[in-house]
Amino acid sequence: MIVTLVTRSAKIFTLVVSTTVTAIAALSWVLPPHVPGFPVAVEVLQDEDLSRLIAALQSAEAEDRAMAACRIGRLRNRDVGAARDGLLALLGDDAAVEGKLCRDYENRRRGGETGSTPGREAAIALEDVGASAIEPLVGVLQSGSGAARQNAALALGLIEDEQAIDALAAALSDELDAVRARAAWSLGMIEDAAAVEPLGRALDDRSAEVREQAAWGLGMIEASSAVPPLSRALQDDVAGVREQAAWALGMIEAGAAVPALSDAIADADAGVREEVAWALGMIEDRAGVDALVRALGDENADVREQAAWAIGMIEDASGVDALVRALGDEVAEVREQVAWGLGMIESSLAVPGLIGALEDEVAEVREQAAWALGMIEDSSAVEALSEALEDDDAGVRKHALWALMRCVDADDAELDYAALAATLRKALGRGGEAG
Repeated sequence: MIVTLVTRSAKIFTLVVSTTVTAIAALSWVLPPHVPGFPVAVEVLQDEDLSRLIAALQSAEAEDRAMAACRIGRLRNRDVGAARDGLLALLGDDAAVEGKLCRDYENRRRGGETGSTPGREAAIALEDVGASAIEPLVGVLQSGSGAARQNAALALGLIEDEQAIDALAAALSDELDAVRARAAWSLGMIEDAAAVEPLGRALDDRSAEVREQAAWGLGMIEASSAVPPLSRALQDDVAGVREQAAWALGMIEAGAAVPALSDAIADADAGVREEVAWALGMIEDRAGVDALVRALGDENADVREQAAWAIGMIEDASGVDALVRALGDEVAEVREQVAWGLGMIESSLAVPGLIGALEDEVAEVREQAAWALGMIEDSSAVEALSEALEDDDAGVRKHALWALMRCVDADDAELDYAALAATLRKALGRGGEAG
């Protein structure tokens, strides 16, 4: 089987995900409930069982109250509206509950957390109550206790209804940092452009947690009107806020962000520089290539790797020379990503450097170089690819064969077809290892 693509490294592939989770680590338990590999068992309860769970919301034991709310929240295929008032009354319950709640599956979807509160579990359960819970939740958000306000904001974000935007925007002025941060997160979950202005103002909040969450929310909304405040946030004095602002600008994918991001490629924090490089790659504007070329010389290998990916995403030949030089990077993962970038650009200028990379000491780099040569389809690579069919690594041989088929020029008078045919017969004689 001929493989036609070698993807970029798994780390680079998942950077947007990992960054988002980093920014909302404390909120990771609100991710969608189904985790691949962990089947969801929806409970089928009789009415009297639901009644017992509702009654248990008032138990003297915090663990019982939390467990009851959690189990109600798992009844995703039935109407749990009858539990609404009991769940609302529980929102202010901030008694710490240690250990696992419900099942291991439930714990996994919370990002590995092993503790909660009854109020938090009630907020999660209210997601399934839906629109009928919005008005009372807004009331709690405006006048409940601190814990209740925080959990009300959480529930409104989970319900994801535009009716809650005004109340959540007002909560960005709450006296408690935790409530403001949760409100910012919830506005991002709703993903409505009406929240851009209040979230933009929240980027000036006194709390770094709120500013970071506001940047995340703006990235979720993906509105170009958020570019100016997010660009300013790249100058925040907290690295986490700058990193999240860079992520958000990458999510928006607006060329207007390139100048600010290009400046931020020199940020003092390596995590910010890496995120900036990712954002420039997501925007895919050739105006960002110069900054990314500078990043190829960064002292941090992760930044260099991300810059190589980004230049490949932009697919502009102005980055070829720098990428070819980077094939000599001391870190194999960077060299591999560089070869991928050159393959994406598809410039014949990269062929000599990629032919040299077929001799790299690391098989993954050789494999990526072979793939890149196949993407470029230059007949000058035929001899080197033919030799690569003798590589010790099966993956390299496989991609070399695929690339060789793409690079052969039927009109090339100088091509030794007899020798090529012999090489291919030998390669195919390996029992399919190379094809």
